[in-house]
Amino acid sequence: MKLKCGYDFGYMVKLLTDSRLPEEEHEFFHILNLFFPSIYDVKYLMKSCKNLKGGLQEVADQLDLQRIGRQHQAGSDSLLTGMAFFRMKELFFEDSIDDAKYCGRLYGLGTGVAQKQNEDVDSAQEKMSILAIINNMQQ
Repeated sequence: MKLKCGYDFGYMVKLLTDSRLPEEEHEFFHILNLFFPSIYDVKYLMKSCKNLKGGLQEVADQLDLQRIGRQHQAGSDSLLTGMAFFRMKELFFEDSIDDAKYCGRLYGLGTGVAQKQNEDVDSAQEKMSILAIINNMQQ
């Protein structure tokens, strides 16, 4: 769970692959999904929540959430983001978020990763895919 996290994940992918980010957005989302298969961007979820607007603190205020700690501190912001996610899930999504619609989507970036329904991916194959992508990017 993150709030408006495209840049954060861009840095993480770059760090984890030790190479430049892919030029094509769909390649970025493919790599991102290999490392982080379950991402929920609170800002992206907000698009489907009537009347929720603003940054993290404004959204928290609208959801009647109380911050613990100081604003713009990593721990406090992370906790508040998690609290906002679960409150939004409860109030706007009837405790069930549609993964095909929201998982792997990042606010402000393309369409995200198409979720593969009813498809089991062997973890060994997935690890090999990650290694192949990293090797190709480093050449």
